[in-house]
Amino acid sequence: MSFSFILLLVFITIIVISCFLILSLNTNIVHIDLLFYELDISLGSVVLASFLIGFFITICIETLYFLKKRGNRSE
Repeated sequence: MSFSFILLLVFITIIVISCFLILSLNTNIVHIDLLFYELDISLGSVVLASFLIGFFITICIETLYFLKKRGNRSE
């Protein structure tokens, strides 16, 4: 096994453990009122979902930015 593979496994393990801790330690129920729908969901799920949504939006925007920057440099 290479060092990068072991580092990847450690990184994934740390992420899974932190997600479990966020979900298990924040068990308070939060009332979320969307426009036509109401949700009662645990605080840990709300925190984890908002983090993941922000992470994926950031990755998408950064990917578009770097692709555009690479395209401008070749012209």
